[in-house]
Amino acid sequence: MSGIWSLSSMSEAARHHAPDADDPCATHDHAMVFHSCVCAEILFKGWNTSNELQLFGSALVIFLAGVLYEAFKWWRESLPRAPEKGPASMWSRAHSVQAALHAVQATLSYLLMLVFMTYNVWLCLAVVLGLTLGYYLFGWRRAALDDLTEHCH
Repeated sequence: MSGIWSLSSMSEAARHHAPDADDPCATHDHAMVFHSCVCAEILFKGWNTSNELQLFGSALVIFLAGVLYEAFKWWRESLPRAPEKGPASMWSRAHSVQAALHAVQATLSYLLMLVFMTYNVWLCLAVVLGLTLGYYLFGWRRAALDDLTEHCH
């Protein structure tokens, strides 16, 4: 009986909340295929787009985050990894700084992955182009062999 009640209340709710034909975002749901809709919910409930300008602005922020990720990665790799004097220690200041920076880098990496998982073509393109430009600007300083083994940010 509770299953029937649930179904009837769902259809009742659906009748009262019918999509508005004038609102292009009314029927937008989380797509599991690539799409190019201007309506997107990005990372947080408050970060939504409902027109081209908002989508462009969000894509620009995401593009810059991709560039920043590569810059941050380069900066972290350029910092000293061990203390200049004395034996290396897990409790050294250099190691603690590297661990904290790794946490920031991993967080940014996962946020970019979650943006890509919106399946919005424009946001996915912003992620890829941002990472590409960031690599172009900062990645040339790394040895080519290091990049052959990296497949996941």
